[in-house]
Parts: sequence; structure tokens; C-alpha cells
Amino acid sequence: MSPSGLALDETIELARLVPPEELEELIDSLRRALGCDVAVFSLAGDRLAGAHAAGAARQPFVYEGERLGHIAAAGPHADAAAALACDALALVVHHAQARALGASTAEAAMRLSFAELTEHNERLQRAVARLEELDRLKSNFLATMSHELRTPLTSVIGYAEMMSEGLAGPVSSEQREYLGTILGKADQLLGLITSVLEVSSLESAPQVLDRASLSLADLVANEVATYAPQAGKRGITIELGTHGDSYVVGDRKKLRQVVSSLLSNAIKFTPDRGRVSVAVQLGALAPGDLDTTRAVQLVVIDSGIGISRDQVAKIFEPFFQVDSSSTRAFGGTGLGLTLAKAYVEAHGGRIWVDTAPGQGSTFHASFPHVERVEVTQRVEVASDASAAAQDGGGPR
Repeated sequence: MSPSGLALDETIELARLVPPEELEELIDSLRRALGCDVAVFSLAGDRLAGAHAAGAARQPFVYEGERLGHIAAAGPHADAAAALACDALALVVHHAQARALGASTAEAAMRLSFAELTEHNERLQRAVARLEELDRLKSNFLATMSHELRTPLTSVIGYAEMMSEGLAGPVSSEQREYLGTILGKADQLLGLITSVLEVSSLESAPQVLDRASLSLADLVANEVATYAPQAGKRGITIELGTHGDSYVVGDRKKLRQVVSSLLSNAIKFTPDRGRVSVAVQLGALAPGDLDTTRAVQLVVIDSGIGISRDQVAKIFEPFFQVDSSSTRAFGGTGLGLTLAKAYVEAHGGRIWVDTAPGQGSTFHASFPHVERVEVTQRVEVASDASAAAQDGGGPR
């Protein structure tokens, strides 16, 4: 065995360790220095370098006790040339073996690193698969629990309404007030459960849209009228303005939820005796779009607390709250803007916000503009919750 631990086939191994050009350069240097011809042979008798004039092989070349070949020399200093050739060749072989050993060590290290990296990737793939399975189970659990919670809650609402209407006997004014509180909180809880169910459905199934031609301005006006009493209790003024044609093709129920989410969000974060401005107008379909006639925009401006730049990228993510501390002053589940973003994008539009801390927020929801036509169409739109959150954040 050679010092490197590899079996040496004399003809092949010596030629592999020391390239022919290096041997030729070494032998030529000896010839010029000593004035005699020198040649290197393998043990099998193959000439590896040197001139034929050097004659037949005469001195074995031994490296660390291992015979690797023979040296031939001819001329006035043939013996000295042969000995010097053996010494020089031994030095060359030593460096060649050092290079080979370094290369094999590096190759072994790379193989080990590759094996470790492969194992690490396999562990990551198993972890990702597990997380995907847990996410699927979570979505299924939320959907199942939402259905299970809605069933008894609808019974509570139904019986409370019957009692409020006196179907179970006379009701005093104080009892009617209590029943009104029960109905209000039950409706609020039902809305929360419905939102959780809808967010879960975004991840598990395509959205079904009942498309029809409708006036976004009329839909917004109806929602503003619905929220006006709630805003009035806090002295908040809602200003509504419409400019130009506002017809879009969309799902009335889902568009109403978009409008409702943006309005309730604006009212919630506007201080008492503040102002909320709502406008429906022709505008750009996306931020930076120079064509301001491609879309019908719903613009909702509040005079609330605003949002910091690092939080803007998250407000459309599920369950995100701008103020998530236990003492936060604002309620909400962090689902409204998530659903709004998903529904807007399902209609081919975009939603974005311009805001700064302490300066309020301006939400833009755009929908492709169409001429007034009668359209009724039921279509499925694939929806992925992670894709819906890609452009930035989750509800406040």
C-alpha cells in the first residue's frame, strides 16, 4: 500500500500521481544541470518521461519503502544523475500525494456535508408535511366547531326573539331591554363565528361567487345607512360621496361584507366626535396604475390612530391586531380585513391602505369597472389564504 492508503498499480499509479508534463520538466532540468540523459520507467517497463538515449532502466525508484519504478541514466555523471533523479522524484511524488490526500479529504468532507444536508432537508420536509397536516386539521376543526356553535346559538336567538315579541307571555320594559342586550350580543357572537367559518373555508375550498351587475354606490349607501346609528352614538359623522358610474360585476353578499368590514373598521378606530369619509369613484385598479378609469374604487378614510409602516404589511393577515395587548382599547377578531382582501381579489380587484401613526388611514378597494349590463353568473374562484396574505398583513 502507498502512504496515502491506496493500492499502487505501478504504471498507472505513478502516472496518476505525477502528470507526464511534470516528469518531463523534472528530467529536462536534470539533463541540463548534469549534462547527461535521464529517463523514468514504471515497474512494468513503460517509459514515463526522458530520452531514449538514457538507455535501459538501471536503478529502482523506491519511495518510503515502496518500489514505484526505475530510473535510467547515461553520460559522464550517470550514477549521480540517477541518484539525484530518485531524490527529486521522491519529492515530487510526496507533493503529489499530499495534493491527492487533500483532494480526497475535501471530497470526503463534501460527501459528509451533503449527507448531513440531505438528512436536514428530509427532516424539514417531514416537519413541513406535519405542519401542513396540522394546519389542515386546524381548519377542519374551526369549520366543524363553527357549525357546532352556530346551531345552539341560533336557538338562543330564536327563543330570545320569541320572548321579546311576547309569544311566551307578557314582557316588562326592563325584561325587553335585557332581551335586546341578549339578542345584540348573540348577533355579535354569530357574526364572529361566521367570520371564523368563512376564513377556514378560504383555505379548504374555492370561493363560489354569484356574479351579477350591480351599483357599488347603492350598496355602499345602504351599508352607510346601517352603520349611521352606531356611529351617531359616538358623535362620529359619516360623509358619503359618489362620483361617476359605479357599476361592477360581483357577488352582492361578498361585496357587502367588504364594505361592512371597511366601515366597521373605520368607525371602530375613529375617536368620538370624529369623521369618517366614504367615497365611490372611478380610479386606478392598483397602486401606481396610471389609468384612472379601469376600476370603481371604494375609498374609506378615518381620523383614527393610524398604522405604523411595519404593521401595514400584516393587517390583512388572519387574526392580526394592531394592538394585541390584553389592555387594548379596541375589540375585534382580526378577520374582517382578511376576508375583505380575499373577496376583493376574488373579484379581480386590489385592496391597499395609505396610513401613518396618528394621522388616520385611507383604505382603497378597487373593482374592475364595467358598463351597466344585466349579468347573472355563478362561478368558482380558487382562493388560497396564504396567497391572499402575500401582498401584506391582517385585520386591525
